[in-house]
Formats: sequence, C-alpha cells, structure tokens
Amino acid sequence: MLLRHAEMKDLPQVKQIILDGKAHLAAQNINQWRGQYPNMDVLVHDIKNGYNFVLAEGDEILGTVSAIPGPDMSYQTLDGQWMTEEGEYIALHRVAVSANHRGEGLSTKLFNAVLDELALNPTIKGIRVDTHKENFGMQHVIKKSGFQETGYVKVLNSSNKEQVYNIGYEKLNLPVSLPMAN
Repeated sequence: MLLRHAEMKDLPQVKQIILDGKAHLAAQNINQWRGQYPNMDVLVHDIKNGYNFVLAEGDEILGTVSAIPGPDMSYQTLDGQWMTEEGEYIALHRVAVSANHRGEGLSTKLFNAVLDELALNPTIKGIRVDTHKENFGMQHVIKKSGFQETGYVKVLNSSNKEQVYNIGYEKLNLPVSLPMAN
C-alpha cells in the first residue's frame, strides 16, 4: 500500500469511495454527508489543489482523505479549545475507504499514512478533524490515531434544517528528524 497525492485520473474511484461512504453512513442512520455534500466540485478542487491523498495498491484506490491547510472556515466556531492557533494546522476532511475493503483496518492505515506524511513538515503544528457525534467508527479511528477531543464544531453549509454540531479533535504534529547525510 502506498499513500500518494491523488491525480485527476483517480477521480472516478475517489468519487465512488465517497458515494460508498455516504451510503454506509445512511445505512447506519448517521446524519452525516447527507444531501449534495461532498460533491464533485469539492473532490475536483481537492485534487487540483493537491489536498487529496489516496491510499493505493497498484491501480486500485483503497481510501481517500483531504489534508487542507488552515485556517479552515469549518473550525471558526468551536465550543471548546483548539490546541494550536489559526494557520498552524492541517484539517483532515472527507475521509473514506472502499466498500470493497471495509473491515480490513484501512481507516487506521490511511490515518497513519497521512499523519506520517504530515510529520515530514515541521511548519505544521497541529492536525484537526471532526466527525458526527453518532459516527462511532470514525471516532474510534480518530482516537486510536492519537487525537484528543477539543469540543464541538458548528457544521457550516449543513443541508439539515436544525443546526448540526460535530465533535472536533486535534493532535499535535510531531515532525520527524531525518538523519543528516555524511
């Protein structure tokens, strides 16, 4: 398995994984990713801007995640306290794995791979993510990856008539030191 930046040729598989994720959430009656979000415009934007990473094995995309530099408008309204200041973090969004490989621990592998990639950049002080309060599977993966709960995030552009709040998490980025060449 290899983590790499998504390319436009990956868009059909990324889109299918997102659609699978939406269906999986709906089947669990979790009110997350309902309606038009995330849509093709968002996915294309993420890929074109180099935000989207995919976990791939050969030509098959196993999982997808977007790592977006802050400040992120989604995180302006936290009922709680972030660990880092504005602009010092990366926000993880649109995390999903292939329905063909569900139950194989790919969410954890995807998180670990993207966290390892981000650890190579010492300017990133923290990594933020949020999920629905009933999305226990994602909460488990987030906590297992070392994130701490920071409060509740007001979901922007929600298609729900009532205001939705997700649980916000953050993890300090601990950059790795690469050995110096002789």
